Amino acid sequence: MTSRLHPTIYELVPSIAYAIHNKFKNWVEKEDVKQECYLWAIGRAEQFNELLNEPNPNQREQNEKRIIWQMRRMAERFARKEKARKIGYKTSDEVFYDTSIIAQLIPFVIASIVEGYVLEQAQEMINDGTPRKQSTPSEGGNLLAVLIDIKKAYLSIEQEDRTILQMRYYDNYTLQQIAQYLECAVSTADRRSNSALRKLQNKLGGETPWS
Repeated sequence: MTSRLHPTIYELVPSIAYAIHNKFKNWVEKEDVKQECYLWAIGRAEQFNELLNEPNPNQREQNEKRIIWQMRRMAERFARKEKARKIGYKTSDEVFYDTSIIAQLIPFVIASIVEGYVLEQAQEMINDGTPRKQSTPSEGGNLLAVLIDIKKAYLSIEQEDRTILQMRYYDNYTLQQIAQYLECAVSTADRRSNSALRKLQNKLGGETPWS
């Protein structure tokens, strides 16, 4: 016998479906996303009931956050598959940028803006021996395409976030120096630096939903 869904699931599904539909509104219907979420949850109803009936409120809150995260990733995978199907490409062709890769390449992108040289020169600088991890570039592995993608994304985020990224990755400011500039605690400066990097990642498509 299939377990009934916990009432919390009925609260989570509409908001997640709304968020995913907003991101992929040209490619997937909100009701289709909701249906996928409910079907996915039904298959895990017993497990989710146990997690959401946890007597410890702090642990229950953590369990709910984990379910939300899992459901959002599932819903995004569904939406991306629908988009790929309707446009006519494979989801394996999609490109996602890890924050560690962005952090390695953003100094060259910012330098091209501040110092006024073209990105082809940045590519040459990287190929001249600057250590970097294996990239996950678009357009068939072209590093220049990656730099162009990051530059477009960087120029599209808020000025304050660009300034923080420039101080952190181009000017090589310490977190203490950034905190002094922002007039905040060091922990806040660290959080805002990470937030700015994640915003840049989101402009580039966000984290991969496939891992």
